[in-house]
Amino acid sequence: MSYQNEHWFKVLLNAVDTFNSQSWNGKGGKKKVADMLGLSRPTISQIMNGKYLASPGRVAKKVLDVLTRVHCPYLNAEITAQECLDIRSGETPSHDPMRLAHRRMCRTCSHNTQNTQNENNSIQNPVNG
Repeated sequence: MSYQNEHWFKVLLNAVDTFNSQSWNGKGGKKKVADMLGLSRPTISQIMNGKYLASPGRVAKKVLDVLTRVHCPYLNAEITAQECLDIRSGETPSHDPMRLAHRRMCRTCSHNTQNTQNENNSIQNPVNG
C-alpha cells in the first residue's frame, strides 16, 4: 500500500474516524464518506485496507476535492476545494456584482493553482464542522 503516507489517504482516514466517533455505535463512517464521495463502501474499505486493485488516483482526487477545505478570503469561510475550483473556473457571472467581485478576488488568491504568483497552496484538513 504505497499510498498510505500520502496526504489524501490521511484525509480519508480522518474523515472516516470523525464520522465513526460521531455515531452512536462507532460505525458507519466508511458508508458516510463513500456517499459523500460518490463511491461504494467496499471501495473505501479496500482503499483503507490496502486491497484496492485499481490505481487509487480517482479516489485520491475525489477525497481531495470533496473532503479538503480551503479558507476563502472573499467569503471569510471554509469551503471545499471543489467549491473553490467551481467558483474560480465557472462561467463569469457578469449579471451578479457580488459573484463577479468574488471571481475577481480569485485571480490573486493563494488557492488559485493557475495563479503564477502562487507558491503556497495551503489545503487544510477535512470534515470537522
